[in-house]
Amino acid sequence: MSADELLSVSTVTEETSTQDSASGVELTPGTMRLPILPLRDTVVFPDTMVPLAVGQPRSVRLIDDILRGDKQVGLVASKSAEVEVPGPNDVYTVGVLATIQKMVKVPDGTLRIIAQGLRRIKIERFIAEEPYLVAEVRELPDTVQPGPELEALQRNLLSVYTKIIQLVPYLPDELEMAAAGIEDPAVLGYFIASTMRIKTADKQKLLEEIDVSKRLRMLTELM
Repeated sequence: MSADELLSVSTVTEETSTQDSASGVELTPGTMRLPILPLRDTVVFPDTMVPLAVGQPRSVRLIDDILRGDKQVGLVASKSAEVEVPGPNDVYTVGVLATIQKMVKVPDGTLRIIAQGLRRIKIERFIAEEPYLVAEVRELPDTVQPGPELEALQRNLLSVYTKIIQLVPYLPDELEMAAAGIEDPAVLGYFIASTMRIKTADKQKLLEEIDVSKRLRMLTELM
């Protein structure tokens, strides 16, 4: 069996459990098999693009393998930056489904990649640890209640963000225009959170909050 077949992401839509042909593992309906890349001190949000450095040998192999397939990977933050090779118990259970948009190999053997966050996922269980982590995951969609309250939260968040951009040197002025052009409140929240210097644990809490109104309120308070 080829590496592409081993790493294909198989979405399950049948009403009964389906066996993943790559691993012989029964997948629950509505889940998919996905290689997992643990991230140190980094939380990636849906609808955002982020540069990442990949140095662990197993992580380099993971990237090499998925680039020969559909380029999809689960990006999940590690609970502790001190753990060199995170296992199933060392990573959070909520992350993002992402695609690798670009990869560059550097002379020391490590990689520099650009990843595009797509959708939030929740790890149901790990089904492999070698040669790298592989998990059964399902999508974790937002809950949205459109209305005046959500609109007010969005306006307030944008206003606070605009003021912060004018005060801190590490945020370029171009971000203000970019944020102002985002109409979707969920996407706006993810965009702003990805640019702010917020503790990893707090960013993880933002990612795990599925209620958009609560997430915007939480983000505004963190800023």
